[in-house]
Amino acid sequence: MFSPLTHDDPHRLGAYRLIARLGSGGMGTVYLARSATGRTAALKTMHARLATDPAFRTRFRLEVDAARVIGPVHGAQVFDADPLAETPWLATEYVLGPPLDDAVTLAGPLPEPAVRALGGLLCAALAQLHASDVVHRDLKPSNIMLTADGPKVIDFGIARAIGDDHLTRTGSAAGTPAFMSPEQATGQEHTSAGDVFALAGVLVHAATGHGPFGTGQPADLLYRVRYADPDLIGVPPGLLPVLTRCLAKNPADRPTTTGLAAELAAGLEDVHRPFADRLPELLLGEIARLVGSVWHVRPYRLPVPPEHALADTRPSDAAATPPVMSRRKLLAIGGSSALGAAALGAGAWAWLGGRDSADPKPKPTGSQAPKWDLFWQVRTSYDNARILPQPLVLDGLVIVGEYGVQALDPRTGEPKWDDPDVYFMRRTATDGKRIYAADYTLDENEPLTVATVDAATGTIGDPVAEFKDLRAILDGTQLLCATDDTVYLTGGRGPHPKSGFSAEQSWFLLGADIRSGKKLWQVPLPARPDKSERLHFLSGRVEGEYLVLVQQSADGEPRLVVHNATTGEALWDRPLDNDQPLFGQAHLAVDAQHVYPASGELAALRLADGKEAWRFEGSASGARFGPPAVKDGVVYAVEEGRGMVALDAADGTPRWVEKKRAVTADDLDAPPVVGIAYVYSKAATGLVAADLRTGAAARPFKASGARYFAHESARRLIAVGDSYTAAYPLA
Repeated sequence: MFSPLTHDDPHRLGAYRLIARLGSGGMGTVYLARSATGRTAALKTMHARLATDPAFRTRFRLEVDAARVIGPVHGAQVFDADPLAETPWLATEYVLGPPLDDAVTLAGPLPEPAVRALGGLLCAALAQLHASDVVHRDLKPSNIMLTADGPKVIDFGIARAIGDDHLTRTGSAAGTPAFMSPEQATGQEHTSAGDVFALAGVLVHAATGHGPFGTGQPADLLYRVRYADPDLIGVPPGLLPVLTRCLAKNPADRPTTTGLAAELAAGLEDVHRPFADRLPELLLGEIARLVGSVWHVRPYRLPVPPEHALADTRPSDAAATPPVMSRRKLLAIGGSSALGAAALGAGAWAWLGGRDSADPKPKPTGSQAPKWDLFWQVRTSYDNARILPQPLVLDGLVIVGEYGVQALDPRTGEPKWDDPDVYFMRRTATDGKRIYAADYTLDENEPLTVATVDAATGTIGDPVAEFKDLRAILDGTQLLCATDDTVYLTGGRGPHPKSGFSAEQSWFLLGADIRSGKKLWQVPLPARPDKSERLHFLSGRVEGEYLVLVQQSADGEPRLVVHNATTGEALWDRPLDNDQPLFGQAHLAVDAQHVYPASGELAALRLADGKEAWRFEGSASGARFGPPAVKDGVVYAVEEGRGMVALDAADGTPRWVEKKRAVTADDLDAPPVVGIAYVYSKAATGLVAADLRTGAAARPFKASGARYFAHESARRLIAVGDSYTAAYPLA
């Protein structure tokens, strides 16, 4: 079902990161993909050799239009598309169910009530297309996906407006011979009556396991479609008359979709009975299995073939242990669909840990993984268009990942647990001792809660705070930071769109007492426009009585904002340099007196009022600096074209300046990492390690391009990339 990505598959298209291949054909490739919000999509692309042909581009655009016309009820909802891109692509809902032909192969022919219900729903789908003067032209069992809620029609690659034949040569046939109409088989105009003919063939297959015109060579099939009587052996007697009329050679003799739907419904005792109730149990179990399996997929990319291999130290997308879906998530998904108990039956093992218990320990991932000073490396998944790869660091534990959260031993990389109940890492925070989680649920009405997470097992405990006026399901919820007695978070209320924000929502920044569970304060946040996906905050930290935040507007402008941590009162704010990369903007360097903004300059602002305490000009006027770091009374930053500098945090006087080295703008996108005896900064060769006291450089520290974090107790430098986490020595 899922195949690895090849070495030359794109990493990302639009807002979607590619995870696996779903299939590939003559026109293009379909991928499993995920967006930054966690949305799973089927992403279809066109082969590069076809994208240069205007006719194929036009066909792709028409496919996108037809998919939008049929809509999310009868088809796969269109999330996004770019038919004008160099590689045209279409992202739709990933339908959780098998195609009809696979379903029949697995569970056998469907009972008559299921065929009638299937046909009635497909009539409604075609009627919606035809009402917009669009015909499908390639209706067949493999293009009908069975879900618990009903069938969905997919693949509109040769759909077109009725009467528009400009994409097909006169006298040629486009479609699938076994399910073509006679007029389509001769290259004549295919009208809505042709879709009815194909639908009848689909229903024959569903009821018998075979098509109405058999199998064989295309020429033989086309002849039978045009001249032979259909093979209706095995069709239930109650369906024979209507399907026979639908398969008439003359389009005028076939019923309309409305007439066909009425005849199919007439043979059902209860037309309002849920579709899932009419499906065989074996098929329900398969649907449940597919619902679970998509959550297990992690990115895996095949290595470059030897004949194409180049020297490359980037981590390969090697496979990792798949996450186990939490019981809470399983119940939420099972309860939110017509599956009901079926989701907890045959498919439940896939969610509750149906895998070999002898999971191998993490190892460096293949010959192309960075080796040099590497201790360990494991696959982790971030999609950092919305969330930054910021691990949670506790004593003896580092928690990483966005989709499939993992808790690792920082010394060895051994997994402690993976995929806890909180799906997004932006809903977790730590005070360095305990982990807190703002719970996520699929229940529309469940209030927002904050609970502790067992560091040993990843299990969520009882809530320590509950906010009945805020909704847990809303996409913009963030748990920002925590102290010994308080958690700080954003929460909202209002309608729940399928993704992003709604202009009708109300959002708040709040602090809550962990001991009493009481809300200490709450201040309103600016509204977000419909479909906005920018979170309110990039980072947050408490220093004494100050809550320091990097807040972003709906259009992405970052601002440094300080509140009173006890009362929530806004004390001051100022803009940050928007030229900084997102990770640099979000970095907070704070001590008891000052905050040192990531603004391209090197200055100290007083926490009390935001006024400048000192500024370091650097080696020349207008010198640019990367995001600073501060520890033990010393501020460290990298100056472009010069190297690292260390300044006294009290007044900005230099402690030492690194001997001049080549520092480019690309080396200014991350702060230095302060270790035990050395401070590490990014360089073209990996990392530069400088003595904390003197600035004397140690040997070059070879490591991969990533974001780095210190885990002092484990003496590890944790490297977090978009798809991996690794550990190097920390001295």
